[in-house]
Amino acid sequence: MRTAVATFGFGRPDHFSRMLASLGACPEIQSKSVDVFHFLDGGEGSQQDELTKVIVDSGLPFVKIVARSENFGVGRQLISARREIFDEHGYDRMILVEDDIELNLTFLTTLLRLADWASQYNDIGTVQVWNVENGSKEEFQQHLDEIELTNRHFVSYCMFKSTWDAIKETLYKYEQSYLLKKPYRNRPHYRIRAFMRRRLKQGRKTPPSPRLDPPVEAIHNPFPTVSWRWAPTSQDAITSLAMYLAGLHRVTTRVPHAFYFGVTGVHCTPELYEQMGFNDQGYWQWQADDVPTTFTIRYQDGLGAWLKSSYR
Repeated sequence: MRTAVATFGFGRPDHFSRMLASLGACPEIQSKSVDVFHFLDGGEGSQQDELTKVIVDSGLPFVKIVARSENFGVGRQLISARREIFDEHGYDRMILVEDDIELNLTFLTTLLRLADWASQYNDIGTVQVWNVENGSKEEFQQHLDEIELTNRHFVSYCMFKSTWDAIKETLYKYEQSYLLKKPYRNRPHYRIRAFMRRRLKQGRKTPPSPRLDPPVEAIHNPFPTVSWRWAPTSQDAITSLAMYLAGLHRVTTRVPHAFYFGVTGVHCTPELYEQMGFNDQGYWQWQADDVPTTFTIRYQDGLGAWLKSSYR
């Protein structure tokens, strides 16, 4: 399968440098078994020259730097990157890496193995190896092969082209209607929430077999209600909604192979970072021998209670 890795930068060269150094530690980068694209947003504060220097000075191989001539904002930037990677370049898989996540050297190896495993099921839409789970290294060591369903933020993940084909109509409609006329920060939240409500009324599809088919108790709508005032309206929220309506699940390893350090950003503040539980992230430096070769999915905790993951 042809796999592209897409990184995203806007300002914050210190963040981008930290992310890129950790990405470069993954053996797949040096062996060029994946193709790297860097997407740099434009406009005031973009610091494209500084970010380009970070990329060039790193010496890491890449296919292309896509420097936007204007400010796309997070929404248009991520939607456009997926359009370019899948629709224009024809890649089979796309790994999205934002600038505020530090990757373990096992990150890509584990993620690609999980993607290979997931490809046998038509109802798995994305896989990721970043999770928020607290524990010691000794506790984590016992669970390296365990995976579970998630509705966590899309900090870094691998998406299949089949997934993009199933959800892009919704993303394109969202982009065309709400992102092209106003800055992303000023998107029309009430209108977007009305859009979400209309989509939810369409009902959920069932992908063809073979499917993972989790028990119904393990499946959770990321947006059981869409409140006019509080429901999120980001492109990540619309991606999550579109995947749910397409009957697709998101899967993550129980044990994290990356650390999210984005305390401040477009969607985060120190208060929100703590509220979302990111302060409780367990993160250990795994080695090549720690990469699982098989995966076991769990739907319940050790006491038999069904696991639940909300969009947050």
